[in-house]
Amino acid sequence: MKLLKCFFLSIFFFLVHSTIIAQDCNCPEFAKMKADHESSQKDHFEYTGKLLASKNIICQAKAYEWIAIELMDEEKFDSSDLCFQKAEILFKQSKCSDSILLNTYKNWAQLFYTKGEFVKAQDKSLKLIGAAEAGRLYYDLAVGYTMVAQLFNQTNQPDQGIIYARKAVPYIEQIKEPAKKIDLLFKLSKRYLWHYQDTKTATSLDTSELFSYQLLEIAKPINKKSSISKAFSNLQGIAWEKGDLKNAIIFLDSSFKYIDANSYADLATNYYDKADILYELKDYKQAAAMADSAIHYYKNLNNTVYVADAYNLSSKIYQGSGDYKKAFEYKEISRTVTDSLRNEERTKEVAELEKKYNQAKNEKTIEHLAQQKRIYLLLAVAGLFALLGLIFFIRQQSLKNKQKIMEAEQRLNRARINPHFFFNALSSLQSYALEGNDGRSIATNLSKFSHIMRETLESSYKEYVTIEQETDFLKEYLELQKIRYPEKFSYEINISPEIEPDDTLIPSMILQPFAENSIEHGFNNISYLGLLTISFYKKEKDLVITIVDNGKGLIQSVKMDTEHISRASQIIKDRIYLLNIKLKTRASFTIENNKEKGVIVTINLPGLQKRNI
Repeated sequence: MKLLKCFFLSIFFFLVHSTIIAQDCNCPEFAKMKADHESSQKDHFEYTGKLLASKNIICQAKAYEWIAIELMDEEKFDSSDLCFQKAEILFKQSKCSDSILLNTYKNWAQLFYTKGEFVKAQDKSLKLIGAAEAGRLYYDLAVGYTMVAQLFNQTNQPDQGIIYARKAVPYIEQIKEPAKKIDLLFKLSKRYLWHYQDTKTATSLDTSELFSYQLLEIAKPINKKSSISKAFSNLQGIAWEKGDLKNAIIFLDSSFKYIDANSYADLATNYYDKADILYELKDYKQAAAMADSAIHYYKNLNNTVYVADAYNLSSKIYQGSGDYKKAFEYKEISRTVTDSLRNEERTKEVAELEKKYNQAKNEKTIEHLAQQKRIYLLLAVAGLFALLGLIFFIRQQSLKNKQKIMEAEQRLNRARINPHFFFNALSSLQSYALEGNDGRSIATNLSKFSHIMRETLESSYKEYVTIEQETDFLKEYLELQKIRYPEKFSYEINISPEIEPDDTLIPSMILQPFAENSIEHGFNNISYLGLLTISFYKKEKDLVITIVDNGKGLIQSVKMDTEHISRASQIIKDRIYLLNIKLKTRASFTIENNKEKGVIVTINLPGLQKRNI
């Protein structure tokens, strides 16, 4: 009897313990508050404040997650990032399964994607996959794979991206909810279409088409109109790639039939695509009408880039129809909207349109002159207002650019060599001295150390240094790093013979952050000798610098230290931004995995000599 009683008591305590754990990993009031917020349209702080005051740590984490998503919608990205960080800390303190972080990682990845910080977005997407695996959430796992695929596509790695897209395919059959299956099929059809556009792999185009038709088979019986519209829009893109313009028009018309009248983004895209197809078919009248509709919806979305593209397409259409006056006007509007600097090609194109317009105008007969004068008078008045608006717009842009320049300069003034390097380097020199090395070597290394400190402190006052000065600085820095990490790596610095190192200038402190990243993180825990190669060579009139290591590579570095990679990237972004603004150049850089192993950083700079600055 006692044994039986003990058995039932054990069962009872096990159930109670399980219930407590389940409650600890849940916030019962969150769902109710969320539903009430959506129906009442009250300020979210009325609800998140109550959640933050709760003793339930999950409720507190959910509050920060909620606030982060609201801030992201308001484009307050830095504040949103901080709230996601607080939510992650609280969720992890709860000791619950990683699956509880699913929604946090999904939205966090979207935040970094929106900001264009693809390395951080990739990190959160990979964590999303881990959270989905922990909870056996097949739909979210598949979505995580498509997000990683999209990020690889954005960083010009389509073949790596399609590997992750393929990982999502087996989960299609395991997802039973039609809405989720439709969403996954649409995402996969898009990923395969992008892969075809990047690589021209015919099987990817066929797979994209197959998924689009599967989507339609599921969406039509349940009358999921928005998904049906997107599927037809995707089939239009596939028909376009095949050169089947007539079927592309048919698919677009089907997309319009099911499109949501409030979805301005989808409407704008469809009208733009139809205008483009009709232009190719030389149906200029209909093409112009479609382009005008696209402009209307893009304006409602406040999407300046797409508005400019639509105006540019209209200009092409009117040029094709022989209406050079309108072609010129639309080209000018496109240029005004983007407020971009005129390059040689665009100047030639606009000048040619203006020339044709003037020729057409001179061919008008005298009997139309009176009518033309009235039109020109109206155009002059409109032009005056447009000019006043343009002057105001340019002034606002100038103020914004000045603010950006000041912010970039402030960040660079704060950017120094990692303080840990100075501390560790001094510790290494101390150990080096205690080992009984000769005084000359110790004095030499101390001289290198002091020179590095001086150059670092003076870097905020120097905009440019010669290649000779930069390589001398790097050699001293790398030699001190070799004392810290003996027999861990070697390095090479190569300068093309056609370059004059003592006369060619580059922005100061532009290479050291990447060299530091290779040593501290790329060569960390590798079982072979690391090699860092820095090369300078000319490409036409430009200077190209490559920083190549044989370390662990970009994805592994993301897992190890995203903050350090971000710091190195931000420094070079700021340097290049200021260089391009001040000297009207087109400097750029790329960071990517090396084909064999490691990372390659390529920096393209204008060829600057002392006499030019």
